[in-house]
Amino acid sequence: MEAAQLRCRLQRNRGGYALLLGLLIVVVIGMVIYYMRMHGPVYHIGEGESDINPPWRQWHKMQVRLRKEPLGRPTAEQPQLSKPLEVQAKPVQDGKDRGEIKVVILLDGTVQGSWRGEFFINKDVDFQVMNCRFEGSIDAKQLYSDEEGEDPSMLFFIAKGHFVILETNNDNGRVRNLMGDVYVRGWLGVDNAVSGEIIITSDERNFYLYTWQGWAKEAEPFLLKTS
Repeated sequence: MEAAQLRCRLQRNRGGYALLLGLLIVVVIGMVIYYMRMHGPVYHIGEGESDINPPWRQWHKMQVRLRKEPLGRPTAEQPQLSKPLEVQAKPVQDGKDRGEIKVVILLDGTVQGSWRGEFFINKDVDFQVMNCRFEGSIDAKQLYSDEEGEDPSMLFFIAKGHFVILETNNDNGRVRNLMGDVYVRGWLGVDNAVSGEIIITSDERNFYLYTWQGWAKEAEPFLLKTS
């Protein structure tokens, strides 16, 4: 009799655990769907890892090299940085503006800048870039290449910083701060054309990527310290 009652209790417990597990799975799936709906296109480093050269890897390799040798100057084929340059551009994602970026390249090859703006990720969620500054340098040893081949005249630069974004859900009124690392990288041509990317991440696996293009010009003195 006691054995039969014990088996009955065990069966009920198993049923309860199965129900709890099922509810947990539903909650997790719901959270994933909610995150994707709220945040729009977030890229994931995983199966597509070979499709991108993550900037944090480029940054780490450059920092290791800089501990062994000084920052190099541009080659004869690359822009010579005879004057400080600044570029202001509007980053975009899927054809939509993502604020404004300012990048300054100084005579010694160091790079500094900032990104700011307010924009909608989707019809409900608004991003306001509260704070985003970055610093870095040129890296003349990086070789530009695309489907048309290599171009040794292009000068690479990369910078790193931190961002704070205020996320507002206008549908339910929820507000929260998003924080993490920002990487800005790009290429400067001899004609002063600049193309680059802003990449923000909190875990170096999931990230947003915004592209930008502009023209570098001589930096105004008041811009040599970005605000």
